[in-house]
Amino acid sequence: MTPAARKGLIAVSVTSLAASMIMRIWASSMSFAAERTDWVLTVLASRDLRAGSWVGALPGELRLGSIEPALLALIGLPFAEATVLTMWPVLSALGVAALVWALARTRLASPWPLVAAALASVHPASSVVASARPTAGLLATMAIGLGMLILVERPGSEPPWWALGLLVGLGWWESDRIILFVIPVLLALIISGRLPSGRTALIAGAWTGVGALPWLARAVIGRSEGGFPSAPTGWTEALRAQWPDVWGRVIGTVSPLDAGRLIPPVPVLILSAMLLLASGLVLARRPRARFATLLVFPVVGIGALVSDIAPLDAAVILAPSTALLAVVAVSVLPDAQRPAAAVVLLALSVLGTGLTIRSMGTSTVDRDDPAPLASVLAEAGVTGAYSLDETAVYLEFHEPTIISSTAAIVDDRRDQIVRESRRVAHIFWIPGDPETAAATRDRLNAVAGPVEEFTVGPYLAVVPIVNVPPELLGP
Repeated sequence: MTPAARKGLIAVSVTSLAASMIMRIWASSMSFAAERTDWVLTVLASRDLRAGSWVGALPGELRLGSIEPALLALIGLPFAEATVLTMWPVLSALGVAALVWALARTRLASPWPLVAAALASVHPASSVVASARPTAGLLATMAIGLGMLILVERPGSEPPWWALGLLVGLGWWESDRIILFVIPVLLALIISGRLPSGRTALIAGAWTGVGALPWLARAVIGRSEGGFPSAPTGWTEALRAQWPDVWGRVIGTVSPLDAGRLIPPVPVLILSAMLLLASGLVLARRPRARFATLLVFPVVGIGALVSDIAPLDAAVILAPSTALLAVVAVSVLPDAQRPAAAVVLLALSVLGTGLTIRSMGTSTVDRDDPAPLASVLAEAGVTGAYSLDETAVYLEFHEPTIISSTAAIVDDRRDQIVRESRRVAHIFWIPGDPETAAATRDRLNAVAGPVEEFTVGPYLAVVPIVNVPPELLGP
């Protein structure tokens, strides 16, 4: 590669990385990304940590640790929360790029690690959109997994077992999805004959326990939810819907929001066949390019068929492996053609992701903005809010003086505070189930009346004057 071509490729890679930051900021400002329960819970947990309360796990159906909220709280020490959320798209792009650069650098010569980093930060669109906001642990899980792979990718050298064990433990605390990285790491160690034994195995195990200590502490008191990803409801449905959805997100041919096709199926099949053929040829000709990271592909593919892993989560996890495979494929071209091929690849990725995000500009969330209701309730002196769905969580996000409790998301600490609040609002989103709202309002009026009613947009808030009996706050 000539010096001029090298400089040009570096410039295009840096430009693509900058474009990925801009597109993340763009996506985070769109209405579809305005409110999602996962990132709202992450922000609320970071507030609790900054206030001095220990948060070992996020509430909800999935088993999620609090590493991402802790990171938000740490970054937010010198900044306001709004500033941190504004900076998040830039920080997520830089974080992904740095980890992929370090991973590619273990086997590829300059400037290809930078090309891989830029490609992973800008493609696929599903990964860019997902990382535009806090992800309730998905990005943290991917970062920990990439850290593990970085430690084992160096040919011929043993990884620092204490660091590898610590990352495995932290990953298990954060999410059971870390299994998708542990399996490739274990296979890579077995294939290379570098499994720990004796003292090194004890060291790795001890540090794994240290990393997983918050999860172990919850296990002792019987509150360690989850285990391995659970099986899907039907194998046939998973085979027909789950895997095509995952593959479409990985190569950027379906919408990140609803998996709607952006490209007709025939070109997708042709493109997939070409990619698989190229992958086989590359790995056959370039033994040094056989990254253990590429083992994430079959592991996630099988996982998508035998578990409930969300296609969007799978696409985010596969983004670094996809970038590495693409860069390795370019590296087998004649030397004179490699820079031009890499530039075209980056340009098409930036264009495809940009057009995809642009097409999502008119998408909206299936919920009206609860911020006006939060302001009205705060002015009325309400300090607690309860809802059958996630509405109360959104109210607390917009108005921190109102603490939330919901039937949909069990959180013992918040539930107790709401039960002890003097003025509690029972919130209903009227388009959902107005009959339930009316029935509960009448029951509260009979038991705790008189009550005040606030109707703001599609929301109804019923506020008892006196403290509400705990049995009326739901299960």
